[in-house]
Amino acid sequence: MSQPVNIVQEFCDLMVKRDPEALRPFFADNAIYQNCGMPASIGVEAILANLTGQFGMFPDSYEYVMKNIAADGNTVLTERLDMISTPTGVQGVPVMGTFVLEGGKIIRWHDYWDGSLPAKMMKGEDVTSLVPQSY
Repeated sequence: MSQPVNIVQEFCDLMVKRDPEALRPFFADNAIYQNCGMPASIGVEAILANLTGQFGMFPDSYEYVMKNIAADGNTVLTERLDMISTPTGVQGVPVMGTFVLEGGKIIRWHDYWDGSLPAKMMKGEDVTSLVPQSY
């Protein structure tokens, strides 16, 4: 069986394909996905519907740039830039993610990010001071 960190890395790499069905095998049937401050998607069908909606909101770009990834047992923490197309070009939204795996499948995925940042990016605002400069 693959290590949890490898499973999460593979999952994040597949997000670029923007194909929810390709992501289905990574989730337990009763998995929970939640962006902090938004309602949780409970169950694989709800999660895939959520992702389909996200892919539709950002039709030109959906790439994860992994900055750091670490695991402690079945819990994997990611620091990423989730890339979106904006009027000023493709920009990265800093995101911290927590993935918990059971039996090699994601049972819990929580992302933490500044919910106002993508809106500012989509308006063409200069957000350089809001994105870590070490990237």
